[in-house]
Amino acid sequence: MTTAVRPAVLAGTWYPAEPDQLREQVNGFLVAGHDGEIPAGAPTIALVPHAGYRYSGAVAGQLFAALQGRPFDAVFILAPSHRAPIEHPALSSLTAFASPLGEVPVATDIVAALAESDAFEVNDRAHAFEHAVEIQLPLLQCALPAGTPIVPILVPTLTSSQRQAAARILDRWRDGRHLFLVSSDLTHYGHEYGYVPFTENVPARLEELDTGALLRFLAHDAEGLVEYGRRTGITMCGLGAAALVLSGARPADHQSALLAYARSADQEGDFSFSVSYAAALICDPAMVTEPATDPTGPDRLTTAERAFLVNLARQAVTAAAQGEPPPDPAALAALAGLDPAPRLAQPRGAFVTLTQGGRLRGCIGYIEGIKPLIEAVVDNGAGAAVADPRFSPVVAQELPQLRIEVSALTPLNPVDGPDDIEIGRHGIVLTKGHQKAVFLPQVASEQGWDRDTTLENLALKAGLAADAWRRDCRFQVFEAEICEE
Repeated sequence: MTTAVRPAVLAGTWYPAEPDQLREQVNGFLVAGHDGEIPAGAPTIALVPHAGYRYSGAVAGQLFAALQGRPFDAVFILAPSHRAPIEHPALSSLTAFASPLGEVPVATDIVAALAESDAFEVNDRAHAFEHAVEIQLPLLQCALPAGTPIVPILVPTLTSSQRQAAARILDRWRDGRHLFLVSSDLTHYGHEYGYVPFTENVPARLEELDTGALLRFLAHDAEGLVEYGRRTGITMCGLGAAALVLSGARPADHQSALLAYARSADQEGDFSFSVSYAAALICDPAMVTEPATDPTGPDRLTTAERAFLVNLARQAVTAAAQGEPPPDPAALAALAGLDPAPRLAQPRGAFVTLTQGGRLRGCIGYIEGIKPLIEAVVDNGAGAAVADPRFSPVVAQELPQLRIEVSALTPLNPVDGPDDIEIGRHGIVLTKGHQKAVFLPQVASEQGWDRDTTLENLALKAGLAADAWRRDCRFQVFEAEICEE
């Protein structure tokens, strides 16, 4: 494997090149995303469009909002090759793909395993200018846990035997921990595309044509989709990629849903030239996986509220680093269509954590609810940027490299002793005399510490001896709803 990164080539044309502007746009898609029910079970296959964000970003946002916060070992992005002829599904030997929001790692172990088969080839030239993979990266970076790796695969039109051979190899990763993301637009209609199968009642006929393909996708019917393509000539650019994914083992009782559908001509009003977009999801109820975020209950933050808080913290960090006034959280909530009451306006403890290249760059917070949550996020976003005494203030040039995490805390609860502390679930406040220290719940998990090691490090943080936690200490615990970029 070469140690190289595929640079972003669409920035400034298909989507904004400026990181903050790009992140704000994508988070806007997520905040406005899917609020309805999604199929039960583990998401295994998804369909998402790949046009410029002006046209298909809102549709793609519906899919990624439905997936927001879910942990995947890797996301396979299967897409057509628009610019380079290929004979087999094409892999990349690179170690990462870049966007203005940073680098997305490639699951090089999976690539190496696939490359051992004659069913796949490695072709970095085909990936060099292909938009159908890159356009998904900022959405993936904002919606899924940081560091989620990808397996980019460009798929040509395959024979039935080629498709079946490649699908059998991919079956190894159909386990509920990997997502197969088909990057494809639907019908490309108009003389420019050489496809004008009808000229009357075009909007309704386009929807009917697209629906035929979508129904076969949702039915997990690879052969039906291929035959539909032959019969109609539908210009669905990723039909081959979809057929490859659907040719794998079909769950006995899969569930699926169409999340969004639109046409570019819906914006322009001129149906002489139109491209169709859809977001769809297939899940396997036999593979039940829990999302990385906490389930939503009466007092839990919704997906939209989580995305808003992270974006709010980002704006607070940016303003502080640039010496500008802090953002108005209530005004921004209204702009995002969110009612601050009751969850966002409830007084809660909150921390904002900044990392850069996987290393801590700042962390400031309130342990207790001394302010409404949205105000606490603004305060501590600014504090993490410029007031953490362990670090020099963040400067504007660093902003694109920062990852931001918001922890919204539950009230403190005293416990009798260390035996009542659950590592991975509880944040911990240790107090001995006038000395005190706190760890957020995620600290121990991120470091791989057990309970004793966690408490030793917490004691050291408080300025005590490593074993001081064993005697005469008071402990309080809390939980946190983690909101990540």
